Amino acid sequence: MKQVVKLNEETRRQISDIEQKCEKLAEKLLNKYKTNFQTEEENLAVDLVRTIKGRQASENDVFENDYESILELGIETEDEFFPNAYIPIWKCKQEMFHSVGYLTNLDIDSIEKKMMLMIEEMLADRAEGEKYE
Repeated sequence: MKQVVKLNEETRRQISDIEQKCEKLAEKLLNKYKTNFQTEEENLAVDLVRTIKGRQASENDVFENDYESILELGIETEDEFFPNAYIPIWKCKQEMFHSVGYLTNLDIDSIEKKMMLMIEEMLADRAEGEKYE
């Protein structure tokens, strides 16, 4: 991740742009792989998650202290979520009385390749687990 010290409108646009691309990517990957994971009890979950100290945040909060956005991958059941992996996209925190941000240095194509590798690993782990049942 690359450090960003100028938290201005241009930076806000960059963050918004990558987060929006990640949301579209999450939808694309979910549509591509959801049938591979679907069972009566489980579903694949791929989401861009925005939080501040563990609570849900909005895209307008990107410069708030402790704001974090991640592209998350996991399995959902009816009442639980089991995270498997994630890629950090943006993080804003207070350092020595100044807000500092950290933005992923991956472009959207690299993020997509990384996510697909993680999903393929999950599929391989599932197949391995089924072999022993």
